[in-house]
Amino acid sequence: MKRTAQIQMITVFLLCAALVACASAPVTFHSMKDQPYDATKGRTVSGSACGFQLLLWFPILTNHRAELAYNELMVKAGPDYVTDVKVRERWIYAFIGTVYCTEIEATAYPKLSLMSTPSGTAVQ
Repeated sequence: MKRTAQIQMITVFLLCAALVACASAPVTFHSMKDQPYDATKGRTVSGSACGFQLLLWFPILTNHRAELAYNELMVKAGPDYVTDVKVRERWIYAFIGTVYCTEIEATAYPKLSLMSTPSGTAVQ
């Protein structure tokens, strides 16, 4: 009887550990303040990150791949105004596991600086 209780406790512990290990924080696409930008000079920027699930059990760099891809995109965009964000997930089966990839693509527009004229009005 005591052996059965130990096996049940170990099973519950392993199940809880497995569920906690596969959790990751959600990625928030930060809203940019409305600023004037040059809509004629948009460029596509992207970021991607991949992780590997070894033997369908051990995650290697899989939990934060969306955050890594978003950070890469924002570095490439620099100070530009980012809009039209698209997220794509894909996976590739490998013999000893699965590769999971997140790709984020957006359009970056250069911001316009407001210059003031001698009369005090702002021009773009």
